Amino acid sequence: MTSFLLVLFLTGYCFSAENIAPAPKVEISSTNVTHGSILVIKVFDKTAKRVQIKKSVFALYDGKDGVSKGVLVGVPTWWDIGGKYEVVVNGVATGQFVEVGGRVVKSEKISIEKSKLVTSEETKKQGEILVKAIAALTEERYWSGNFIKPVEGRISTEYGTGRTVNGNAGGVHRGLDIAADEGVEVKAANDAVVVLSRNHILTGNTIVLNHGQGVISVYYHMSALVAKEGAKVEKGEVIGKVGSTGVSTGAHLHWGIWIFGVDVNPLELIEKNIEF
Repeated sequence: MTSFLLVLFLTGYCFSAENIAPAPKVEISSTNVTHGSILVIKVFDKTAKRVQIKKSVFALYDGKDGVSKGVLVGVPTWWDIGGKYEVVVNGVATGQFVEVGGRVVKSEKISIEKSKLVTSEETKKQGEILVKAIAALTEERYWSGNFIKPVEGRISTEYGTGRTVNGNAGGVHRGLDIAADEGVEVKAANDAVVVLSRNHILTGNTIVLNHGQGVISVYYHMSALVAKEGAKVEKGEVIGKVGSTGVSTGAHLHWGIWIFGVDVNPLELIEKNIEF
């Protein structure tokens, strides 16, 4: 072993930086984020296959410019507040970091009939179906450009709001509640394939859209379902109508966005430049 190392030394093979693949150029939409934020990561290396932040690993997809690869990433709760995590591409440290900050968490109290909150084998089964739909993953990208608000109306409950239901902790709201009159048309937030269109006990008339490359949108409590499972829909196409089905306190649309199984603030896909 000693002689082997000596040979390496004498021949100049010294594990120097020139023997290690250089870090590719990387662009990150923001280096300061909060839970529920989105990151747009762009890597200028067509051979790059994956990017890692903390223990989260994401596939990279071909960019529209033909010279880069990229991915949309949701900031999960398991990235600790105060944490500073390096962006790693194909196992190579890039020297770029993402820092997770805290945010103001609003709270609200709601009252719901106890009979509506009873779980059953059917609600558990429907929950499993919904989780599977949200986990849908295709390499093909259907979405194009920024997302649109699926219905106009007042945001009655913001993303990330803490809830107390009938005096008990009710978790965190993982989407936006948009108040609107019953029967108002609900539109697809972007191009997608319909992976779920059916009535569920808790979420009422429910639609789940797969926008491709890990991006999913959900639409709950509608009075009517228009889009059918398996259909392709375009941004702005009518997929349902506002209602108050399932466990609901009034006519509204619950709209949520999930990226690789992480819930994010839907407004960020409207307001930020998400193209790569």
